[in-house]
Amino acid sequence: MGDDGSACVAQRPDDKDMASKRVKTTKIGGATQAERLQASSLQRREQQKENLRGAILAAAGELFLEQGYEAFSMRQVAERIGYSATTIYRYYEDKDDLLFAIVLEGFTEFQRALVAAAESTADPIERLEALGAAYVRFGMENPVHYRLMFMQRFDFVFDQRKEQQQPMIGSFNVLQEAVASAMDAGAMQRGDVELHSQVIWALVHGIAALGLADQGRFTAENVDRTLGIAMKMMVRGLRP
Repeated sequence: MGDDGSACVAQRPDDKDMASKRVKTTKIGGATQAERLQASSLQRREQQKENLRGAILAAAGELFLEQGYEAFSMRQVAERIGYSATTIYRYYEDKDDLLFAIVLEGFTEFQRALVAAAESTADPIERLEALGAAYVRFGMENPVHYRLMFMQRFDFVFDQRKEQQQPMIGSFNVLQEAVASAMDAGAMQRGDVELHSQVIWALVHGIAALGLADQGRFTAENVDRTLGIAMKMMVRGLRP
């Protein structure tokens, strides 16, 4: 009761003020809680998409090697990873598009490995040896990608996607630059840089291919020993 005997009504916040307080979110680090939640949700969805894309590429590579080009289908890929074929088509137009994506992914990682090897030493001969080791190591550690990149014919895919071949060209350029550097330093006899690079490429490819084709005879240890001997022979043969 008030002093005058009248009923005392408790003051209540205006309904609009209450609603405003409910929706107001404190700014932390320049973003509201709602914005942070939205960003987190978007990041989670993008990660899920990336995981699915990786699963699609892995399954497709394995199936292609098992079935061959003619028998390979998008439906098989979908069945292997437990999704509908419609889901696969959301990511890739057809099987050529899917197979090219696998090869492109492989060359991107391959180029990264070669660049790291080339930058690991300033000595021109050691650089060539490091590139040879990186090449063979990539093949042994990524057999599906390697087989699709170097042991299958993909001319029919590459001819339609010439503008997307930079990682493929770039990976060979890493080797050519190392060969040119060795020639300029006087560590290798002068000659056709591209031809000398192809010789080195053929050498290390042969070792990687044998390692993948006959793992009973070419164990990891045997591959390393074979590569070591081959690189020494190569260096002796190419010295001026």
